[in-house]
Amino acid sequence: MGTNDNKYKNIAEKIVNVIGSENIESATHCATRLRLSVNDRESIDDDAIEAIDEVKGVFYTGGQYQIILGTGIVNNVYDEMTKTHHFEEVSKDTMSKQKQGRIQRAIRLLADVFIPIIPVLGATGLFLGLKGVVFNESVLGLFGANPDMIPNYIQTLITVLTDTAFAFLPAFIAWSAFRTFGGTPVIGFLIGLMLVSPALPNAYEVASGDANPIMVGGFIPIVGYQGSILTALVTGIIGAKLEKRLRKIMPNALDLIFTPFFVILLMMIVALFIMGPIVHGIEAVGITVVKSFIHLPLGLGGLLIGFIYPLAVMTGLHHMFIIVETSLLASTGFNPLITLAAMYGFSNAGVCLALSLRSQKASFKTAGISATVTQLLGVSEPALFGVVLRSGIKPLSIMLLCSALGGGILALLNIQANSYGLAVILSPLMYIYDFSQLLTYIIVGVATFILGFIITQMFGIPKVATSNIEFDEESTNNNKNENTNKEMTLTAVTQGDIVSLADIDDPVFSQRMMGEGFGIIPHSEDVYSPVNGKVTLISDSKHAIGIETQDGLEVLVHMGIDTVEIKENVFNVIVAEGNFIQKGQLIAKMDINKIIDIGKQTTIITVITNSIDKVDKLNMLKNGVSEKNDAIAEILYK
Repeated sequence: MGTNDNKYKNIAEKIVNVIGSENIESATHCATRLRLSVNDRESIDDDAIEAIDEVKGVFYTGGQYQIILGTGIVNNVYDEMTKTHHFEEVSKDTMSKQKQGRIQRAIRLLADVFIPIIPVLGATGLFLGLKGVVFNESVLGLFGANPDMIPNYIQTLITVLTDTAFAFLPAFIAWSAFRTFGGTPVIGFLIGLMLVSPALPNAYEVASGDANPIMVGGFIPIVGYQGSILTALVTGIIGAKLEKRLRKIMPNALDLIFTPFFVILLMMIVALFIMGPIVHGIEAVGITVVKSFIHLPLGLGGLLIGFIYPLAVMTGLHHMFIIVETSLLASTGFNPLITLAAMYGFSNAGVCLALSLRSQKASFKTAGISATVTQLLGVSEPALFGVVLRSGIKPLSIMLLCSALGGGILALLNIQANSYGLAVILSPLMYIYDFSQLLTYIIVGVATFILGFIITQMFGIPKVATSNIEFDEESTNNNKNENTNKEMTLTAVTQGDIVSLADIDDPVFSQRMMGEGFGIIPHSEDVYSPVNGKVTLISDSKHAIGIETQDGLEVLVHMGIDTVEIKENVFNVIVAEGNFIQKGQLIAKMDINKIIDIGKQTTIITVITNSIDKVDKLNMLKNGVSEKNDAIAEILYK
């Protein structure tokens, strides 16, 4: 056993020992995180997990305890874990535990289909890039050769390396869809192979006019589905669900043979005669729309994608990009979408590094530099959630701006990758197929990083000095003692059960990425101010109110978890931006019953968003049940 094998085995065993094997219900992983469904989240020592080698952070969301390990590492740790422990790959009640919206759950499931395929297409993209270099006339000319001098057998072998993955891509997708949705993967693989059978007219040849489809009944065209991602995906999902249904009703003696028989037969009839022609047409229109959006005039499409992608990462919706990228690669051979989205990584790293170097807190500086390196290697969560978001709205805005500018320039210059799965410092490998593409991408990526760093240094460093907002005399007098003693008391925002941030089912708050604070599960619809101060923010969705105290403490009252998604009128904010308010003053009402009916949590979170610069320590003064005006926490200033 190699040294690395022992290393990953030790990491896996340490994780299991801290969490407890009996506490782990199921285990799976994505590109960067180990995802564990656990029976008792409260018993897990987060600090002990984060102290394990290679662990870059943890959070709990959607019923899963997620451990950030990074690309490559997570695969090895997961493999070692499953060698010793036989955890289920998918929890039986994972979906019932999840508190995400239906759209996010659907995207998460679809992403689970495509994530296992990323290494295959990433490697194929590198093969294509190397082929472009090896067969390049200028490169060969350096050795006194030309493409015609390359032996046919070498060209054939290289073609096998570069074309196989895309030729049989529907088979991989159908296999992964069966695997994800509970079917037998090998049945899905066979159905996928049938979709691209050599007996069917090749889809590319039909599109070019070199072949004709088989016409059934004079109006149903039958062709192979080379490059049709959506057809394979839908076929795989429906096939897996059909297999599960049949196994419930099929007699045990007949199940082994007849369930696969009927699944394969019915899915091929449905795919080739009914669903395939329709879905393939929809997919073709969708790809055309995406390509048109990317190539909007003046780089506008790239500008918007560069801006939207980081926001998608923050909400978990970025997994949808993988599906679109796969379709682009299969249908065009290129992936301009990852090119535009990739500027987020450069921008995020630049902003994170600037914040880290300027921080006066040694622990934040060390964690920030580590997060920058991690981001450069392709894992963005520690830098995004642990540094940028914790530092306020200015650094976030700078990161979004630089990401958008980088995307806009690349779209304007028509730069596009021929693969996916590589990020930041490794991403140039997706452009080696063409030197001008490679050089342009590197220049824009480095410029985006530098721009994010410089603008953050100039304008994005959180204020340490006292805020210069002016308060009225009454507010000043009420805060006089607090300022003199360098401490402040936060009072209850409502009547209810007090909870620690660590127990809140949102990693942004539970990992204190937004700052120090506490939560209250409300018993009342009334929401009161926890401090004296000035209202500086009321979110568009009315679920969050920002208050700044005279001495620059920035307090956020966040009503509910994921309530920004709620479209119904459940919040009634009584104050307005610019108002001076007092502790205990009624600032809002929230319809807690309606929020519960919608399926969201009602926890009201009080958090100090500039804790890094202002707060030395937060001491909880009370646990259990809160009443209006109860002193809940004491803030000690730096």
